This record gives sequence, C-alpha cells and structure tokens, in this order.
Amino acid sequence: MDFLRLDLPALLTAILACGICGLLGSFLVLRRDSLLGDALSHAVLPGIIAGFALTGARAGLPMLLGALAAALLAVVAISLVRRVARLESGAATGAVFTSFFALGLMLIEATGARSVDLDLDCVLFGQLEGLVWLEAQGFGSLLDPTALAALP
Repeated sequence: MDFLRLDLPALLTAILACGICGLLGSFLVLRRDSLLGDALSHAVLPGIIAGFALTGARAGLPMLLGALAAALLAVVAISLVRRVARLESGAATGAVFTSFFALGLMLIEATGARSVDLDLDCVLFGQLEGLVWLEAQGFGSLLDPTALAALP
C-alpha cells in the first residue's frame, strides 16, 4: 500500500517524462538545436513565478500555464534575437535563457515568493518524492475512477 501512495505517482511521472523527453530530445538533436531543451527548462522560471504571484498558491495549473507562456515567449525571443542581431543559434539561445532566468530570480525577490516554500531547488530540479497519492487504499484503487481522479 505504501508503494501505491508514495512510489507509484513518482514512478509514473518519471516514466512519462523520460518518454516525452527522449522523443523531443532526439528531434532537437537531429535539428542541431539540443541547447533549446536546457534553455527552455531555465526560461520557464518567470512564468512559474508569475503563475504563483497571480494566484498566491502553489496550484499546478496556473504555474503550468505560466511556464507554457514563458516557454513560448522564450522561443519567440530566441528567433527574434537570431534574426535581428544575426547571431548564431547557440548564442541567441544562451542570451535569451540567461535573461529569462535572471528575470525569474528578480521576480522571486519582487513578489515575495521567497517567504513561501517555493524552493529554487524544487523548481529547477523537481521533487518527485512530493507526489503522494492520498486516495490510494490498495491495489483496487488502480481500478477506482474516483481514486484515479485524485492521482497527482
């Protein structure tokens, strides 16, 4: 039962992330743009903080939408910097993602997010052990729609 509550959500999340990152990473390597994955993982920080600042809570959906908006904005900014400044792809990517990351750090200080347990290590590296399935009562929970709806 502890496996269902404590380990299964983290295991499923890790498996899904590995599959998605493997597919997208292969595509980026073939396009010779592999720095983009690393850049976007850092560039989403302002969006995460903005989602937190707007809601005042660590709710997943607003922070996810903020991260998505920041990632799209970063991709647009990278292409604009590449065209306007006539920089190489890697240089434009590096300039944009460090700027976005610095903006995110400034937003943490400006919004007072530091007073909340919004740890930079958790934001940057994740915290899979924080995914706990409270509704799991046994292996029958894997077939229970209400319990599955509460899966983190």
